Amino acid sequence: MQVSEILNLLLKVASKAAQIAIIIRKEKPLVELLIQEKTGIEKNCRFFHDFKTLADVLIQETVRHYISEKVPNIGAHIYGEESNQFTNVVGDSVIVKVCDTCEETQGLLSKVLNGNIEAAELLAKAVHKNVNNISLVDVACDVDVDTSDCGIWIDPIDSTGQYIKGSTGVKDEYGMVVDGLQCVAILIGMFQKSTGKPIIGVSVQPFAEYCKETNDWSSQTVWGICYKDIKLTSLQPVQDIPSEEARIVLSNSESEHVLDALSSKFRLLYASGAGYKILATVLGLANAYVLSHRSVYRWDCCAGHAILLALGGGIISYKHALEAANKSESALTEEDLIKLQVNYVSLGGAISNRRASISDGTESLPGIIAYRCNSDALKILDVLKT
Repeated sequence: MQVSEILNLLLKVASKAAQIAIIIRKEKPLVELLIQEKTGIEKNCRFFHDFKTLADVLIQETVRHYISEKVPNIGAHIYGEESNQFTNVVGDSVIVKVCDTCEETQGLLSKVLNGNIEAAELLAKAVHKNVNNISLVDVACDVDVDTSDCGIWIDPIDSTGQYIKGSTGVKDEYGMVVDGLQCVAILIGMFQKSTGKPIIGVSVQPFAEYCKETNDWSSQTVWGICYKDIKLTSLQPVQDIPSEEARIVLSNSESEHVLDALSSKFRLLYASGAGYKILATVLGLANAYVLSHRSVYRWDCCAGHAILLALGGGIISYKHALEAANKSESALTEEDLIKLQVNYVSLGGAISNRRASISDGTESLPGIIAYRCNSDALKILDVLKT
């Protein structure tokens, strides 16, 4: 299958996924289910929590369904954060999937939603609705990709907390927001199973820009290809950030040691959502995103990683990069960065189930450094090493 065909397929399913996310936040019956919190001994307390997860799972399974339709041999190798098995409030176990017809999908969802027909109908229609006005890409390359050697990592709603909260973030002087719906992203990344390298990434912000006049949101889609000799992205070149204004975006939970070290050479910024922080780096709002601890997963990184590689950057393992920097008698090089890139096949060489997160946390990554150019990554490692 040609690279351009795969990219356009991912763009289509990403657009559909974004529309589902938008509809859930727009339709009153669905918003009420999304944000309602039950406390104490109310018997439906877990159900309302589960609807938040259902939004994730439904988008994940929609992406799986429509990709599998076009590329059957990849369907079993689409990995995401959530299990698609639900137990509703009356104890029925239901496997969430997209059925052949809207009516069948509605019937299945009504079981998950404990007979809420209105909500089930809204969701089913969103899943089966034809998405129009998708900007497909005429990529000038006819290189084939062996899809039997490919897998996909998807994060259906990155920054779920901000999605549920539903507030509008305020941009800072650099164009970044600390929190809000702008931090929500849908991330679809394709990787090679034989090498573990990311090759195509699509990142969608369903709520990129808010218009007060229309009380509506516009979305933003960014994509990138890094495969063989092809390095292409949807982004226009951006002006490099002057070295005296170099910026790192971080999590609020970052360690004091890391903050102290980085603040000696960089301006420190904070934002919600791993996917959004990677996207901020992709867009040139920050030089890099640094995370020193285990709270990020492959589904958070794969899409943005492919885009960063296409731009000349990458995502390296924080732990292994810092170990290499501390052990080396001389400064690390760009060749070293190539060896330190995050790999998207698990250490055992295969991913055994569709739900990638494991209870003991073994599938989480030991921190990351996402960067737009090699010189920034090398400078960060030089600052952090002991």
